[in-house]
Amino acid sequence: MATSYFNPVLPGFHPDPSVCRVGNDYYMAVSSFEYFPGVPLFHSRDLIHWRPIGHALTRPSQLNLERCPPSSGVWAPTLRFYEGLFYLVTTNYNPNATHGAGKLLVTAEDPAGPWSDPVWIDQPGIDPYMHSGR
Repeated sequence: MATSYFNPVLPGFHPDPSVCRVGNDYYMAVSSFEYFPGVPLFHSRDLIHWRPIGHALTRPSQLNLERCPPSSGVWAPTLRFYEGLFYLVTTNYNPNATHGAGKLLVTAEDPAGPWSDPVWIDQPGIDPYMHSGR
């Protein structure tokens, strides 16, 4: 067990982290804004050492970033686990999109994927967690 660590524990561009615990494992999802694939995912056993395990949004059918301007795209993911299934809800804000913008929910049995096609949710605001009641 490490007695010290350096912040940030996940250096680089990893904004809006959401962490969930499943047994002895921790999983983190972060915002990816206008970059594809969307929502990088990481795994840790100690909350200090993180390794990338993939992305939640890897197919164009899951994420429309067509003509997406800077600082738009995927914001504020929330990652949870319940009864054998990972749930990820996030916002895809793209003012130029003709389809595929708003809140979306995807699921997976394994956080490394594959993740489902999205279910679109009609909900105001940019942060899905703030409206979840938890």
